[in-house]
Amino acid sequence: MPNNDANELASIARYIKSKTCKNVVLMLGAGISTSAGIPDFRSPDTGLYANLARLDLPFPEAVFEINFFRQNPVPFYTLAKEMQPSQFRPTPTHSFIKLLADKQLLQICLTQNIDTLERRAGVPPALIVEAHGSFASQRCIDCSSPYSDEKMKVAVVSEQVPLCETADCGGLVKPDIVFFGESLPSSFHRAVPKLREADLLIVMGTSLTVHPFASLALLAREGCPRYV
Repeated sequence: MPNNDANELASIARYIKSKTCKNVVLMLGAGISTSAGIPDFRSPDTGLYANLARLDLPFPEAVFEINFFRQNPVPFYTLAKEMQPSQFRPTPTHSFIKLLADKQLLQICLTQNIDTLERRAGVPPALIVEAHGSFASQRCIDCSSPYSDEKMKVAVVSEQVPLCETADCGGLVKPDIVFFGESLPSSFHRAVPKLREADLLIVMGTSLTVHPFASLALLAREGCPRYV
């Protein structure tokens, strides 16, 4: 690690330990989970989108496009087996997030990740905003009825498409991941005031190119230290 990076990290560590720093806000992206074996989305050659030719999609992003899913959910459930969170373990970065929570310094953790590793690391769900949803729950896309975790695991492992069990419905079930064409969760919008209360904003694992998530970094108060 270059000395300037090490010095900057040491400075941030001292600031976190100081009495001035009471509210840390985190903005997280796929880069914090790659060491767990989960590919990011857009890296050339190794990214998720670069390895979807086998699914015979009209374009890579279609696997997460709600209208395409309604027509053909099979590619998503083929991919879901490989992305199933229970096979991955939280990384040291996730342990750092848990430490901030344990020290009562974590104001809010805003994550683009759908892998639920923040939860599995023991970060309280009340402190996590999954801006793009996650695999933590699932429901029917037609009637919104919840679907059991155990039945979902069986469907994903067997690459089967689960269907709603509510009488007279039979709609497609999908994880509560925000697909292209769907609205962001209400928790995302409720988190905006938390940015303005931050004493420190740390951005990890994201290039801040996907909006509106990226725009959140601009909402921290003037003078709030930022570490990207």
